[in-house]
Amino acid sequence: MGLIRIKVIRMRSILLSVIVLISILSFLSFLLANYFHSRAVSVIAGMQNESRQSFIHKIDSDIFKGMLTLSLPALEAPDQEYIFIDFRNLMGSLSKTLTNVDVLNPETYFFIHLPLISMIGTEAAMTPGFELPQGPQIYEDEHLPSENLPPPEIKEAEETEIEKLVNISEGPLVLIYHTHTTEGYMPSEKFNYKPDSTYHTRDLNFSVAKVGELMTEELNRLNVPTIQDKTFHDIPTYMTSYANSLKTVEQILKQHPSIKIVIDLHRDAPVPDLQKSREITTVKIDDSTYSRFLLVVGTDRTFPHPNWKENYRFATLLHDRLEQLYPGISRGIDLRSERFNQHLSNKAILVEIGSHGNTMEESLASAKIFAQVLAEIVKELSITE
Repeated sequence: MGLIRIKVIRMRSILLSVIVLISILSFLSFLLANYFHSRAVSVIAGMQNESRQSFIHKIDSDIFKGMLTLSLPALEAPDQEYIFIDFRNLMGSLSKTLTNVDVLNPETYFFIHLPLISMIGTEAAMTPGFELPQGPQIYEDEHLPSENLPPPEIKEAEETEIEKLVNISEGPLVLIYHTHTTEGYMPSEKFNYKPDSTYHTRDLNFSVAKVGELMTEELNRLNVPTIQDKTFHDIPTYMTSYANSLKTVEQILKQHPSIKIVIDLHRDAPVPDLQKSREITTVKIDDSTYSRFLLVVGTDRTFPHPNWKENYRFATLLHDRLEQLYPGISRGIDLRSERFNQHLSNKAILVEIGSHGNTMEESLASAKIFAQVLAEIVKELSITE
């Protein structure tokens, strides 16, 4: 019995020592919290950035709250968790910022292939450089039904003549790029490939990039210095294609300030049905079959675009010349509320060549015609002062 009493007394002594030690640590933690908090306040007082002050204060508070609750669990409020760093939310936010896909949210995976889902009661995925006006997010997509905007009214005081190309330098004059680089055509015997359900492909030999490649070669052959960019802008998500291509074109124009004409080359899909699309976007001229053009011009209804009428004049000149030389090859000018990055140049235009109902051969034949017409226009507009 005496031995048992000694063990009990020793256990009580140890337990009492532990309680005293925990109390001392808790008191020291409290003193450290006050000390570092006062230090943080004095340092932050000189900062003008409110977000930085709030961030540091939050870290300071959360750390010492965590220390106190570890020492004295009774201080912890019911159903309240103290997390020093929420790695789960951090990982999800980082992946969403970089790719618009939250690795922890399966819903965002569907947005890659079905962009319209993202517009149904979901949050807008922010991409650096993507412009958002006040109010609902504007999702730029040239394949959405056209509003059929009326042509602009040209006042008498405004210049009706298209701006000339003055003192063209030795650098490239024309840039061809693709906001939707994966847009493909109907497979043919020569260009046989396996497209996805929406006729897209990552193989540049079967996408609209191949058409842009031939157009670039033809323009250079006709002494119009041209470069092409084949960057994928619609991968991994279709939603931010224009935000991605905006950054690409801005960088290229910075590297090549000599560029005056900017062409965003696309493949259209006026209706889902393959055969009906083909009927809309195909024309036969002198026993040859061509993919038809649609010229898309953005306005200032969505984003600032003060010089959009100059782009409209340029598109009108292209359309008229194409129809003059190859009647029926142009589907006209589609005037849209969105601007499609056309604010970057006074001769920027979105060109749709054919649709998913056309073959690559038909679209390549049209690319040669477009290069020929554009080369003639460049020659006419070029002057030396």
